[in-house]
Amino acid sequence: MQTVLEISGLQKQFRGCMALRGVDMTVPAGQITGLLGPNASGKTTLLKTVAGLLAPTAGRISYCGNAAPGPAARSTIGFCPDTMVFPNWMRVCDAFVFYSEMYGDYRQDRADELCRILELRALENTYISKLSKGMKERLVLGLTYSRETKLYLLDEPLDGIDPVGKTRVIDAILAMQPESSSTVISTHLVKDTERILDNVFFLSAGRIVFTGVCEQMREENNQTVEQAYLEVFNNESAV
Repeated sequence: MQTVLEISGLQKQFRGCMALRGVDMTVPAGQITGLLGPNASGKTTLLKTVAGLLAPTAGRISYCGNAAPGPAARSTIGFCPDTMVFPNWMRVCDAFVFYSEMYGDYRQDRADELCRILELRALENTYISKLSKGMKERLVLGLTYSRETKLYLLDEPLDGIDPVGKTRVIDAILAMQPESSSTVISTHLVKDTERILDNVFFLSAGRIVFTGVCEQMREENNQTVEQAYLEVFNNESAV
């Protein structure tokens, strides 16, 4: 199976605090990978480092066989942050125009379909500053998947979204990920995302403490991802 992302020995240090402690990950093409862990486990730092927004302290990141991160990674990886700041003058439609001018891999047909799935079409002339937190999350996801790239990194895409909105977001991920592309979802909301995950990595205090293929976990171990998560992190907290 082709590999989209390979991480080896990745470390990231901030002023004496080691946020990532030798992370190893392999993300196959055509799959949805869960990066699961509690708050402050290093998930956002890991995604930002892969996306080229942070420089690694040590280790290696390979994206589609090429060295990353850096400016090249930022222009070819779809990164959906947990929060995004928009100018006060910007409307929903302006954000899509901005992305169309910023990224060469932007596809208008994908943007139109995402606006339909995420119910953004009726809001195209609404100022983004007037949107609820949940609708802003939908917008950022729509902008991210309006690009046709090999790797999408989603940082807590369901945080602050109501149950109906969560369904819309998951529908968008399933519908809009290209067949040969991969998505990495960072979240602590395991139950909400479990049904769409192909494989998982559990991150704790900057270290990968568990890896699993979801189908094998269910069929061979008779264990859901949520059960494995609770078992691992209950044991972690007891140490």
